[in-house]
Amino acid sequence: MKTLFLAASGNEWSLSFEGMAPGWAFFLLLTVAVGTWLAYRRWVLEISPVRRVALSALRIAIFLIIAILLVRPVLNLTLNEPVRQSLVVLLDTSSSMAFADRRDKPDDVKRAAIATGLLNPANGLQQSLPENIGALKNITRWELLEKLAVNEKLNLWPRLAAQADLVFFPFGRSASDAGGPSGGQRPTIQEVGAFFQKFRPEQPATAIGDALRSAMQDGRRVGGMLVITDGANNSGSTPVEAAAMARQENIPLFVYGVGVTAAPDVIVEKITVPRLAFAGERLDVRARLRAQGMESAKVIVTLNADGSAVDEHEVDIGPGGETEVLFHFEPAETGVLKLEVKANVLPDEVSSENNVATASVRVTDQKFDVFLIEQEPRWDFRYLLAYLQKDRRLNVRAVMIDGEPGLANIENSPFLPALPDDREAFFQSQVLILGDVNPADLGEDRMELIREWVEAGGGIIFLAGPNFNPTAYADTPLASVLPIVPDSAMAAEEVAQRSPESFRLELTPQGESSSYLLMDPDPEENRRIWGEFPGVRWTAPVSRAKPGAEVLLVDPRPESAARNGPRPVVALQDYGAGTAVFIGMDATWRWRSRTGEKYYSILWGQIMQSLSLQLLEGGSKLTQLKTVRTEYQTGESVVISGNLYAEGFQPLIEPSVPGKVTVENDGRTTTQTVTLTTDGRGLFHGDFVARTPGQYSFATDRDPEAVLRFSVTDPNLEAQQTALNERLLQAMSSVAGGRFLREEDLDKLPGWLQEKSSTVAVYKRREIYRSGWWLVALVALFSTEWLVRRLSQLK
Repeated sequence: MKTLFLAASGNEWSLSFEGMAPGWAFFLLLTVAVGTWLAYRRWVLEISPVRRVALSALRIAIFLIIAILLVRPVLNLTLNEPVRQSLVVLLDTSSSMAFADRRDKPDDVKRAAIATGLLNPANGLQQSLPENIGALKNITRWELLEKLAVNEKLNLWPRLAAQADLVFFPFGRSASDAGGPSGGQRPTIQEVGAFFQKFRPEQPATAIGDALRSAMQDGRRVGGMLVITDGANNSGSTPVEAAAMARQENIPLFVYGVGVTAAPDVIVEKITVPRLAFAGERLDVRARLRAQGMESAKVIVTLNADGSAVDEHEVDIGPGGETEVLFHFEPAETGVLKLEVKANVLPDEVSSENNVATASVRVTDQKFDVFLIEQEPRWDFRYLLAYLQKDRRLNVRAVMIDGEPGLANIENSPFLPALPDDREAFFQSQVLILGDVNPADLGEDRMELIREWVEAGGGIIFLAGPNFNPTAYADTPLASVLPIVPDSAMAAEEVAQRSPESFRLELTPQGESSSYLLMDPDPEENRRIWGEFPGVRWTAPVSRAKPGAEVLLVDPRPESAARNGPRPVVALQDYGAGTAVFIGMDATWRWRSRTGEKYYSILWGQIMQSLSLQLLEGGSKLTQLKTVRTEYQTGESVVISGNLYAEGFQPLIEPSVPGKVTVENDGRTTTQTVTLTTDGRGLFHGDFVARTPGQYSFATDRDPEAVLRFSVTDPNLEAQQTALNERLLQAMSSVAGGRFLREEDLDKLPGWLQEKSSTVAVYKRREIYRSGWWLVALVALFSTEWLVRRLSQLK
């Protein structure tokens, strides 16, 4: 009976009885069956044995039906029946879908032929190329989808509509519900073709993850999702995470990748440049290049500043590889400098738009203040002070705690008579160099003031020494600012002990590329220079670097190893809005011995510049505002935040500060008001959406001379990814437990969708005893028994 009533696997059935207990019914049936057999055997002897057996069987069958009717059996069925749901089709309408793919490989041409109806979709790639394939070699991705929509051989969309209701969500930066080709009815090929004509690939960005999330939150019953895209995701949330959500929601996910995986192209992906630079000083500009779909090639890459070429390199890029190009030049004038990195266009590139990337940098000639505090006049202090005083960019002040009396009285002396106690003395500085100073001489209040200043954006250098720095700072307010954890378990004699032989320090991989320690733009030359520096005989005892700190230089000796590897010698970390640098040696002055001040000045100049720019870019000493980036794209939110101070560098006590954003674009100037609000501790922030491209500046009404500058451009995100991102799309389908499709797989898609279709449990009750067939069976059995008995001349 199970096979009679069940139509699909996974269904369930059970029997229940509403009459006499089955046990009693079976006992009665057994009793009358035995009695019938004995009666025919003992008293009906005049007929043949065959007829006796037949009559016994007929009578027992009659009693069996009566017993079944007495127990009143009921069949309970649980049937999993398919439910018609929606197939959500996420259709990529970003501008990258208008790219014309160069289909040089036979399989790529066959895929286009399958989609356009020139090849049988059921035979996949195992068939010969058709004739007249010229038009297929440069077909755009969108044209391919339009021809796919009206492909009668494949008949994809009507077949899918037979399984589910089609609901299309075209998407770029965001997704919207466009309904279906025929308002919920099963569409014809012609209706699907007309429906696709409504869309155009013109969206400026692709947010696959956001589109998936939006479709899943739509509220309708979704039986599956089909994503049609080239995978050029460049905005919004992570697509793989969104695909994982689809799996959690038990939504089957199919991902159809459109395009070719090896489109020949050279792409200038990113420019990295400081937010602020000094006029007349070397500015390093880094650009990342990526090549795809081609063998190794030589590319000429040029750096332009305000339209003029200032540096150029010839770069070898391997197949499918990435490389970083380092440019440098000295900006001559102050102001906002527009930078452009451009790679020459190679033959057969699919796009020339992504061969250019731009950025901007503000150039200043503003001097910055350096405050140097030392306990006593050691060698490192003397050489460092002499160098700082020669640098025309610096205003230098110094305090020698145990120095000779009267240092402050010498003409043009940088020395102060004593350590200052007021906030202004610290907060007017951009860089503080703290030497081997006894923290007891600083005092808790000054150390807390220094900590607060660093958190507000200051740059501090801990210049280690054998007496106090860093070991004596373990339990002070500055312990949290240090990028390292001092080894305070060592005795003072051990801390001060020097090696009898000098040893060289080693750059870490981070140190080799860090702007703090870069002696030469050429990596090989940079390593050579560091390898030739004289060795040192002492490094500060360090237990480990703090989590998040960046270690640039280490002591490689096994006997000095820290807890997690070589002892850090130069390390840095961000602390609030500021930066802390630890230099765990006291012999940088020895690096002058062979080259004079050349590399010594480069080292300290870069450290000073990197630390000071954080405060200089804020606008003024009392107005320290900044944006997260110096370049934004239209439609993005720009957040302005930072510290505002009253006279004496006391936090400004105001609930809000009004300001103006000025936009200059094509000779036109517009303004809008942006109000900054406070958190109550002098930290202010405000935000607005940049609607138009141009050069932007912001100034508060209370300090209009402190101007914050940044730029806004129209995005060209779609040109950054010209090849089909198969890796991303496969990762999405894998995480979701779905399928990644190419054109040769589309013919199987309706069947796969049916396998994944949802079912609903339907409960049915069948009262078997009420069937009229029991009466038919009884009449038939009684009639047959009567006939056999008449033929046997029995009553």
